[in-house]
Amino acid sequence: MALALQPSCKLHTSCNRGLLQAFQRCSISSHTRRPQTLSVQASGRTCQLTGKKANNGYVVTFSHKRNKKLQHINLQEKKVYWPEGSRWVKLRVCTKALKTVEKKGLNAMAREAGLDLSKLPYTDVSKNRLEYLAKREPAPPMPRKIAVRRMKNPEKLAASKKRPLVAKYLLGNRVYLTRDE
Repeated sequence: MALALQPSCKLHTSCNRGLLQAFQRCSISSHTRRPQTLSVQASGRTCQLTGKKANNGYVVTFSHKRNKKLQHINLQEKKVYWPEGSRWVKLRVCTKALKTVEKKGLNAMAREAGLDLSKLPYTDVSKNRLEYLAKREPAPPMPRKIAVRRMKNPEKLAASKKRPLVAKYLLGNRVYLTRDE
């Protein structure tokens, strides 16, 4: 059921024309009511959990001149522990939200904000991951230049005196050695 509203003033036609166009553009229907949910989009300097952003304010000088100023929120880049996912999730949140997370819990706040915690950057601390990392020796990354210029023909590689470089950690530093050393 759509409601159509008519302006009461019939004398000023120019006024009525603008109002009529505005009322024609918006129609109110009773069946489109939905429960209100807070949807937060994290872009720029906004809190990912509460949606807070900067407030417009003024700096008032001694002569009472007013200059516009943005009053930014106290945003912090924090890793918050998410027990359901057993991981540390990286969030950009305001300090007020950090206090609220302690009270409500991270899962409840993320649900209210419409935030999927599993899609955020994280550090995994599950038992399986920690066991895997304990067994496995960390392999340092190879630079692209070395990986791209590697010999691809196995016959030439066997006949060559040159040996491919391998990255290893030596006393906490990344070192590139030939396989023979």
